[in-house]
Amino acid sequence: MRLKIISVAAVAAFLAIPVAVKFGARKPSREADIASVQKLVIRPSILATGNLVFRQEVLLSAEVIGKVAAVLVKEGAPVMRGQVLLRLDPTSYLAEVAQQEAARRNAGIAIERAQINLASQERNLERTARLYKDKYIDVSRYDDAVHQVDLARVELRASRETLEQASAQLAQAHEHLAKTEVRAPIEGTVTAVPIKVGETAVASATGIAGSSLMTIANVSSIMAEVNVDEADIARVAEGQLAKVFPAAFPDQPLEGKVDSVAMAPKVLVAGGSQSRNYVVKVRLPGSKLALRSGMTCRVEIGVGSSSALPAVPIQAVLNDEVADSRDRAKSANYVFVVQQGKAKKTAVELGQADDASQEIIRGVAVGQTIVIGPARALRELHDGDLVTPKKADVRVAEAGR
Repeated sequence: MRLKIISVAAVAAFLAIPVAVKFGARKPSREADIASVQKLVIRPSILATGNLVFRQEVLLSAEVIGKVAAVLVKEGAPVMRGQVLLRLDPTSYLAEVAQQEAARRNAGIAIERAQINLASQERNLERTARLYKDKYIDVSRYDDAVHQVDLARVELRASRETLEQASAQLAQAHEHLAKTEVRAPIEGTVTAVPIKVGETAVASATGIAGSSLMTIANVSSIMAEVNVDEADIARVAEGQLAKVFPAAFPDQPLEGKVDSVAMAPKVLVAGGSQSRNYVVKVRLPGSKLALRSGMTCRVEIGVGSSSALPAVPIQAVLNDEVADSRDRAKSANYVFVVQQGKAKKTAVELGQADDASQEIIRGVAVGQTIVIGPARALRELHDGDLVTPKKADVRVAEAGR
């Protein structure tokens, strides 16, 4: 019996030794990058897409209908304000001017006729008045003479009005004739000439063939015109800094400023749903890049304040799905604070963020040390794990930017 007890005790001791070794051993320390919570200027941004446009650009359309007789400039040519760019066939408008000039002359002749008639009727009235005074004629003949004078005066006024009408129609005909010569409204460069000699220019703004003659722009200044979603437009204001990334030069962003924000939205219908965007124009400085109107671009509009805020590198913030009081899943954000060489899982409330840093509203204080990486170490880190810093208290600006 005694031998049996000794055997059982030996087996128990044999099994207990590795368990004791396992649980009595110290947990291994994890190497990680650490940093201090510091105050940084966070610059969150709104992303938008659009096109580059010339700051001053004019699309010329025909104001009268006519066949193009001559195109006097080519694409890329510099032009001065008032310079003749294109001529339409003036034949029909010259005929219209001649017709209205003849009508005006006829109106002048009609005035002369009316004046002669009025003078004749006034002389006849004088004779009739003397005869009526001497009792040679009755009152009816005198009244007829007065009536004829009144009619002559009315005819003279009508003739003068006809002359005014003919003069106005003649001026209109001259204006139509003048519009057969298309002149440059601004000084700039011809950027497009879609019309050709022999084609018919149409006075229309509906985009039909012949309605667009040419485009002139001031190519020395260019700006970005982008669409900002209605959910973000309240945070955009004139003067905010913006980075513009032209599609042709994605690695050479341009620094600009918001020049204007549209008051009314553009409603876009796609796939049966409507979206409302507001046009924002970003003024760009002079650039040596070969920028052209119509190039697509991506714009980042900075909307953050210039105040320094408590922040950590954005990769240091982790999150878990937890249940609230109604068993609904919600995201809980946390960081690992280093205290006495151990990682402590600490819940935090987040504020604004940019590409590198995340504002911490509450949960940690400026100066506290947190684990910021590497990503694998953060994923495998648990509350209470020992942490050995790879680098001594790396600054946030160096770690996160």
